[in-house]
Amino acid sequence: MESRLYNRLLFRLLALPVAALAFLALILGYGLQRVEESAKAIDRADVVILHGNRLTKLILDEETGLRGFLLTRNPVFLQPLHSADLQIEPEFDTLFTLIQRPDQLARLHRIQASHKQWELEAYHEIDAFPQDESTLEQHMLQRKQDMDDLRVQIDEFLNIFIGRRAQRSAEDILVNRNARILLLFAVALIAGLLVWETRRIFRVLTAAYNQQIKEIKQRVDESYAREQWLNTTIRSIGDAVIACDTEGTIVFMNRVAEELTGWQEQEAHGISLHRVFPIFNEDTRAAVENPVDKVRRLGTIVGLANHTFLVSKDGSEICIDDSGAPICDSSGKMIGIVLVFRDITERRMSEGALMRAEKLAAAGRLAASVAHEVNNPLEGLTNLVYIARRSDELDEIRHLLSQAESELGRIAHITRQSLGFYRETAIAAHFKPATVVHEVSDFYTARAATLGVALVVNTTTEREVLGTAGELRQVLSNLLANGLDACSRGDTIRLEANSATDPRDSTRQGVRITIADTGQGIPPEHLDSVFEPFFTTKKDTGTGLGLWVSRELVEKHGGSLRVRSRTVTPGCGTVFSIFLPLQGGPHSAAQLNGHQPQNDLAVN
Repeated sequence: MESRLYNRLLFRLLALPVAALAFLALILGYGLQRVEESAKAIDRADVVILHGNRLTKLILDEETGLRGFLLTRNPVFLQPLHSADLQIEPEFDTLFTLIQRPDQLARLHRIQASHKQWELEAYHEIDAFPQDESTLEQHMLQRKQDMDDLRVQIDEFLNIFIGRRAQRSAEDILVNRNARILLLFAVALIAGLLVWETRRIFRVLTAAYNQQIKEIKQRVDESYAREQWLNTTIRSIGDAVIACDTEGTIVFMNRVAEELTGWQEQEAHGISLHRVFPIFNEDTRAAVENPVDKVRRLGTIVGLANHTFLVSKDGSEICIDDSGAPICDSSGKMIGIVLVFRDITERRMSEGALMRAEKLAAAGRLAASVAHEVNNPLEGLTNLVYIARRSDELDEIRHLLSQAESELGRIAHITRQSLGFYRETAIAAHFKPATVVHEVSDFYTARAATLGVALVVNTTTEREVLGTAGELRQVLSNLLANGLDACSRGDTIRLEANSATDPRDSTRQGVRITIADTGQGIPPEHLDSVFEPFFTTKKDTGTGLGLWVSRELVEKHGGSLRVRSRTVTPGCGTVFSIFLPLQGGPHSAAQLNGHQPQNDLAVN
């Protein structure tokens, strides 16, 4: 079931009772409101009747007081008249505030006017007293008649409220009965609707639940099948695979991993990877950071450093290449780490053979270069000796011998420079890359001048790095020779050495060396292959190993070698950038433990 449909059904299941309760609350509220209105109307009628009765009693007191005074001529009987007179007007005011209908207000005003008229005539008779008996009797009968009329008006006024109160009571009873009937009917109807709709929704939810259970079971079966496929595949592939939890504890090893490490999966299960997978640098034999630790630290896929070997359980050393990757759940949280590695001993032997072959080729090219550079001064020296033999002038002979000595010094300088490239110790030491840049440029200055290429050198740093100066000479010699081959007359090659930071890690300080030429550039389709072994565009003279070996040597120092090129004018040319960290690479450990790695090979 889709989540939207599921949420909609749940909403309806919860909303229906709420809506029903709200509807019932409206009905009950309406009934209570009607009851409250009816009760207020009845209470108002009771209050009006109460004040009407009090008004009738006060008027009766006035009539009694007036009659007593007229019959006895005693002023004491006027006290009830005066007392009632003071209370009658407040009673009228109270009734005016309680009555809202205009006809009732008009009736009340007429009653008030009739009462005031009766009071005027009553006080007139009191002031005109004494009178003769016949006149007094006649007036008394007239006042009684007027008072009876007034009481009749008040009784009619009160009877209206009494009737309406009775009507309100009857209506209230009817409303209460109808409200109870309606409420019971609504409750029954809503209960029936709720039961029907709830059963329907539950049937849908039950069907969806059963379907989901069926789908979950199917997915579990599929997951188990995929797990079996994956488990069989991983155990059967040619690479070694080790899986660990987030703490670096081994939970899985395939057959190849058992063969390379010498540990069986059962005995390695639950043991730390550091114990089962100890790795070291081939050159320095220093311990290398475990890839699982690096994955835990960085949280990304990582590769093993070059020239790494594994020490198996029986103590044998195996050259390996590996990578580690995090295993994450659906939320991206790391739940494990997988390590994949392979035995590259044969590949390392092949690489060694290639580097030895490149060394022989470089030696041949160097011999040809030295022969070319020495040939010119040798020819000059031969000519000077020939001229000196046929000269009888001692001064001329001395001058010729001086020139011959100069040519011999030139030959010695070329020889020393050539030997300097190959007779330097490979023990790591601190050296200034800027000095090596100047030495290499001096060696190629004559060749550049012969080709008509401007060689510009600019160094702005005196920083020292830890490594082998001879290896850097070999790398720079190869890159500079390639640049001269790519340039024609009028082009320029710039060598620069500056302080910089590692482009991969801004916290690492070091030196950047740049070799930039304005030659023909490297075609874009070849740019991704220049560091691959045996790739070359020099079909007759190149071996295709020079740049590959150069990158190996730079990475051996913990640095990086990058290239960018452009073949479209303006701005065509190639730029090689070398970064060397101050602390160097594996050589740092070599210097500390006294280990001397084998001398690296020359590159072209």
